Amino acid sequence: MLAFEKMCTRLGCQFTQDYHASIRGKKKSQWAQEFVSRFSLEESGQAVADLHTALLLEEMDRSVSLMPGAKAILSWIGESDYPAALVTSSDLNYVVTYLNKLGIANSFQQIVTAEDVMNGKPDPEPYLVGAQRIEKDPGNCIVLEDSVNGVLAGKASGATVIAVPSTKSDREQMGNSDYVVSSLIEALEVVKGMGL
Repeated sequence: MLAFEKMCTRLGCQFTQDYHASIRGKKKSQWAQEFVSRFSLEESGQAVADLHTALLLEEMDRSVSLMPGAKAILSWIGESDYPAALVTSSDLNYVVTYLNKLGIANSFQQIVTAEDVMNGKPDPEPYLVGAQRIEKDPGNCIVLEDSVNGVLAGKASGATVIAVPSTKSDREQMGNSDYVVSSLIEALEVVKGMGL
């Protein structure tokens, strides 16, 4: 969100958390073009995407950290021998960099990024590809999501969706998920309660 806010400032566009929430989870190529149209910018969608990527990398170098409970839930998944796929709208280059930086790169058997799909979230394709790669029926998968578009994609794929909203506006829009929790620690309790 900080990178997006800085991008808006540089481009002379008004930043709002609601607008940011509406594009979170979408492929950058998709939302960048929508952004150019919405604000009638002279810059190309690619130029906006490149600016955002540069600002995002700056912010991630300074402030990237795991959500509370991330290590606990990843550890439990690993100990339980469940296959895990990371399904993200981000680009592979910095996903791998930051998974390594955070020490969790080996927690996922598969990674699905923006480059792996034609249609990004809220389309179900990213989660369908993730389920296929871990050789599971989507209906037998649990999706943990922090974005509204991700929740829509997870539900459309047929998976059970646990929403872990990162902002108040996200929380208000995640009512169609199966569960809405306040942290990954709470999400882990929900998963354990499913009797897996």
